[in-house]
Amino acid sequence: MSERLLTAFLAWIEAHQAWAGPAVFLLAFLEALPLVGLVVPGSALIFGAGLLVASGVLPLWPVMAGAALGAALGDSSGYWLARRQGRSLVRGRLPRRYRRLYARSLVGFRRWGWWAVFASRFFAPLRAFIPVVAGLAGMRHGRFQSANLPSALLWAPLILMPGQLLGWTLGLLPPLRLELLAAVTLLALAGALLLRRRARRSPAG
Repeated sequence: MSERLLTAFLAWIEAHQAWAGPAVFLLAFLEALPLVGLVVPGSALIFGAGLLVASGVLPLWPVMAGAALGAALGDSSGYWLARRQGRSLVRGRLPRRYRRLYARSLVGFRRWGWWAVFASRFFAPLRAFIPVVAGLAGMRHGRFQSANLPSALLWAPLILMPGQLLGWTLGLLPPLRLELLAAVTLLALAGALLLRRRARRSPAG
């Protein structure tokens, strides 16, 4: 991503602070979509927004809520598209030479399904890909969301926290706000582990 794009985005969002939450929501949503997420540098721009939050230019909670909601809905969109339309497209258009690889991917996903959905949130190359595999594999909706929602809630403060840490180091951010971010992160992680325990009781995939 070019420095010019980041500078332009930060200048725009600083001038339109009321749109900070929706703008971050849109970035997180687009980055989580199949194919679109490969070209939208959402995480880098959201990190830049975190720097403005740390300096007090942008409000924390609308930005963090926009990041979490956009990420969760983006992954849900990829999952539903693949679950409803993906199998017919694969059967009709996937070249024969890739079908064995496709079958092996589904087998691997069924083994690591919940953790694959949860962990892929934190790895940009996989973020827009794993929800599609979940849909193609027929993963149950409740099981998918038990990994999708808490991972989005955990990812949002984590993507903003580096900017908060930098602001705190420079004396721009009160320690209390950083402690609140850490508390939200820990609560999201605890919720994810609880949902994982419940999801294990349901049928696999």
